[in-house]
Amino acid sequence: MVRPPGSDRPLYVRIAMSLKARILAGTYEPGTRLPAEDELTAGFGASRSTIRQAIADLRAAGYVTSQQGSGTYVADSLPVDPLSPRSGPVYTGFLDDLDNEAHHVREQRRSRRVVSADATLAAQLRIPVGSKAVQFRGVRVRDGKVYGIATDTLPADVAQRIDADVRKRSATIVDALEAIGCRAQESLQRVEPTTLDAASAKLCDRRPGEPALAITGIAYSMDGTPIDAYTLTVVGGYGIGLHLVRAGDWKSP
Repeated sequence: MVRPPGSDRPLYVRIAMSLKARILAGTYEPGTRLPAEDELTAGFGASRSTIRQAIADLRAAGYVTSQQGSGTYVADSLPVDPLSPRSGPVYTGFLDDLDNEAHHVREQRRSRRVVSADATLAAQLRIPVGSKAVQFRGVRVRDGKVYGIATDTLPADVAQRIDADVRKRSATIVDALEAIGCRAQESLQRVEPTTLDAASAKLCDRRPGEPALAITGIAYSMDGTPIDAYTLTVVGGYGIGLHLVRAGDWKSP
């Protein structure tokens, strides 16, 4: 997860992100009608024009459709695969913030191996079962401190463009993707407790079985194509914070 939009973000953007989070969490399911405009106006403490601009953003991104005289409905097919089964809360934010964080991060002991996509990976990357993918794994270091392990699995046609020179110049695989023109435009993540297996513990100089936090997700390109199925396993002792603000603190335009 990344931190929610800060004070530099317009209210309509924050409202669109909030509604998108509810869609991806399953609160508003595909094909169902969103709350009426009056209800959204009251709920967010915003003007009608602001709500309409937020809905327009969601419509342009492919998350909702509008039917004149009937209302706004969640699209039957979403650009990003929602969390399932029904998720708990989804906290929204901007990849710009995660990109800024990446400037402080480096990957060490990075490995590369070709894997065969099982049913889960095939569904995540929308590739055929049994087809080839490439998995990169590295120890994440921030300000000289090891804080976890990053595992990025890419479709073979994307990974083949990340040659040794690109990898050498890129602090993370996320940076490598951007270097070849595959910058992620959207990502959906799940955060769950886990424990370190023997291989991960060895990479981080920890003991097997120690508690950790697994952040798993899918990164999507501009056209909604999955380009990275990833897991960041954060070791104990490294803190992650959330900055939360109320949409109602904003003034409507």
